[in-house]
Amino acid sequence: MLGGNVEMLGTVNIRGRIGAPDEIAEVVLFLVDDRSSYVNGTVVIANGGELSSLPG
Repeated sequence: MLGGNVEMLGTVNIRGRIGAPDEIAEVVLFLVDDRSSYVNGTVVIANGGELSSLPG
């Protein structure tokens, strides 16, 4: 789906790579688990720090 853009996406991420499916799955599993029962009305951003590495 992403084709040649995968390498480019890794360069803008502070970790130097895109997230693996299992890393995103861990976030989802936490959110559907009882451990997240007090989490309410928030957006969980799982991007490996991509937003913090962008200028501005």
